[in-house]
Amino acid sequence: MTPARDNYFLSTISHLREQEEMLIYDRFTSTTTEEEKAVADLLRKEYAKEVMNFPGIAPSFEQEAAVWAARIVFNASQLLLSREKGAQDMVELLPSFSGAMTPAAILSADLCLRCLPDIIGKAKEINPDDPLIGLLEHLLGDWHYSGVGYFRLPEDGGESGSAGAGGMGDLFDWSPILADDCLRLLYIDRVIERRVTALANLPELRPGILAAMGDHSNSFWKEL
Repeated sequence: MTPARDNYFLSTISHLREQEEMLIYDRFTSTTTEEEKAVADLLRKEYAKEVMNFPGIAPSFEQEAAVWAARIVFNASQLLLSREKGAQDMVELLPSFSGAMTPAAILSADLCLRCLPDIIGKAKEINPDDPLIGLLEHLLGDWHYSGVGYFRLPEDGGESGSAGAGGMGDLFDWSPILADDCLRLLYIDRVIERRVTALANLPELRPGILAAMGDHSNSFWKEL
């Protein structure tokens, strides 16, 4: 009888959720349907815990988006060291999400995607010219709630990913963010927490930013 293999996928995502850091393996391991089911069960429980602190009515858990995001960070973390995969393999291992980018999908995927900036940072340390960086930055641009603070303009004083000549407003799709009050308020909280001036000054977000800060805006964030 063949012994069951270790569920590295579940171990990695569980460690991520508990320690807020990724485990990195020096060899590539693909995921199985059973392993993904175990990860889905874990993330459903994790989402249920997080929504207890969400403002207003939280979107429901979106399993497909959550598991897709978990697979993305799992594959990306392995690709940091394991280069048995070629460039085309990397593209196939880091596909775009096939479902709709709804508020539920964004918040469910964020359970894991929020660690993508750290993975990109590690990739830059290993090799600044690594094509993995561009692939992950493209994904993070689409799922920018998970990357608040990564893409910065000069007025933010940061050196993270470039926001492009069009600036923050043109770079991101705001429709799913503004479609849900819970997600919009959570986005505003992250902008304030990470003091991303370019985002705070966008017309889509500035009224909510100022309302959230109230009388403390001058003392807490004078740049606004």
